Amino acid sequence: MKLSVIGVGMSLIFIGFALLFISALSCTVSTPSTTSTAVGGLILIGPFPIFFGVGPKNELLPLTIFGIIFTIIAIIFFILTFYMFKKWSQRPEI
Repeated sequence: MKLSVIGVGMSLIFIGFALLFISALSCTVSTPSTTSTAVGGLILIGPFPIFFGVGPKNELLPLTIFGIIFTIIAIIFFILTFYMFKKWSQRPEI
């Protein structure tokens, strides 16, 4: 059980690094034009999201939606962790 959890965690970290690498390669430098640009980010500290960004609100809306979804997922994982710890601590030792 523990080995599979470690494998899932390591694979998620690897996928995250791969996505960052691919996004860095796909980024192109363009000359200034009349189009609007938006820059933003999301940092999750525990289940609490911190948003930052500059640009039109309609372009930053997906970032806000991802932040809300990730916050809900983080809270679910925290609750499941406490539930599993409580369940495992009540098991009799062999």
